[in-house]
Amino acid sequence: MIKRTKQELARLGENLAANYLVSSGYEVIYRNFRVQQGEIDLIVEKDQQLVFVEVKTRSYHSINSAIANVNHRKQIHISRVAQLYCKQNPQFDKYNTRFDVIVVLNNRRDDTFSIKHFSDAFLPVFED
Repeated sequence: MIKRTKQELARLGENLAANYLVSSGYEVIYRNFRVQQGEIDLIVEKDQQLVFVEVKTRSYHSINSAIANVNHRKQIHISRVAQLYCKQNPQFDKYNTRFDVIVVLNNRRDDTFSIKHFSDAFLPVFED
């Protein structure tokens, strides 16, 4: 059993999610886009669609717990950051946008990973 810090597990999960998306035909545009309002883990593009991806990595098998962490407040932050990204990058003006969640689950016993991709996981939220 490999012991990892939360940060190491999160970084590994983001790498696995990015590799998964690339193997599914997406192009990674930006990783860890940060502004004062928050952060978006991955921004990817495929077929004129700009996708903002929140990655949740867990060392236990609770998809529901991971999804619950992308709560209303988190959705507001992600939506605001996505809006700022689009304003800063007008080359994506004609693209459709989408918000996805990827859950990466680590099985500690054999150190394997599984990926669950929730496409169109939520709509943008702009109110408090």
